[in-house]
Amino acid sequence: MCLHSIPLKGDMSSRKRSAKRRSRGRGIKRVTVPPSALAWASVVFCLFVISGGFYNILENPLPYIPYYDRVLTLHPYLSDQTVYESIFVFLTNTAMFLGLWLSYRSTQIAYDRDKANRRLLIGIAFAAVGLLGNYLIYEMKKTVLG
Repeated sequence: MCLHSIPLKGDMSSRKRSAKRRSRGRGIKRVTVPPSALAWASVVFCLFVISGGFYNILENPLPYIPYYDRVLTLHPYLSDQTVYESIFVFLTNTAMFLGLWLSYRSTQIAYDRDKANRRLLIGIAFAAVGLLGNYLIYEMKKTVLG
């Protein structure tokens, strides 16, 4: 018996190989989205909703309110808002989220204490800026009302 006539373990017949080549183009190709991109997209969507993005789309509010010889970027009623208010709230909420996220990420750095401390302090600063910005806009709306 010749060695060439013994089928090897990984050897395919030419008929199987050609069938495999033909079926390559017929498969359904799936688009995969990385989980981190989905997570960030959901965070941005939540920030958009919290800042009043749907209100801006549906109501189409004024960017500012003319008031005698000046313009107001704050709406005088608590239930309404201008476009500039929404943008400011979006930025402060984003700063607050990034601060909390950076603080969380600082706990995962075990090899470099200085880097972890730096990230923690930057995170605390961002969270404080976001919180103070939200407090500022709330107090400003209260003074415009009263």
